[in-house]
Amino acid sequence: MSINYSENSVLISEVIGNLRDIKTEPASFRSNLRKIGGYLAYEASKLLDTTQRTVKTPLGEADVIELKDQIVVITILRAALPMSEGVLEQFTNASVGVISASRGKMLEVGGKDFRIDCTYVNIPYLENKVALIVDPMLASGSTILFLLETLKEQKTKKIIVLCAIASQYGIERIKKKFPEVEIVTGDIDKILNENGYIVPGLGDAGDRAFNT
Repeated sequence: MSINYSENSVLISEVIGNLRDIKTEPASFRSNLRKIGGYLAYEASKLLDTTQRTVKTPLGEADVIELKDQIVVITILRAALPMSEGVLEQFTNASVGVISASRGKMLEVGGKDFRIDCTYVNIPYLENKVALIVDPMLASGSTILFLLETLKEQKTKKIIVLCAIASQYGIERIKKKFPEVEIVTGDIDKILNENGYIVPGLGDAGDRAFNT
């Protein structure tokens, strides 16, 4: 499943607009990445298993619903750092994993596939846990596919990809190989250009967030 949540929420649409805007300064860009992380975490929570317990109030008792799943938030360095902060503000008991992965050489003409250069991986054990993969941009899908291949032997209960903007091509490529993976995205763009960038997109999220 993949849903364009900006079509259902004006709050998400406004944040996506701020991220797209070329006039948005780095500090504001990071703030909006945190916001979209929090909003998409809320949407992702609807896909998780829950449990019920009873709590005592000053005047009686009340039944409450809580998350049952154990969550691991996996951050793809560096662009996803601010967005992951927003996710962790919602899933306060989550564990955290990180992977340093970046695009290398283009492997297919037209920006459809790239070699992924990975220099560091530190991800907790995932058996029977839910992995939330955070990356602002799902373009060609090469980075996410690289990570999914890394995780596929870990017997993960569920994998959800959170991204601010995704290309239609990237979504279809992931769903073809990993149909069980859920994709929660703020917006979907149809064009992936010859350099593998989403159009209209928002540019390079890492460069814009960290002023490089």
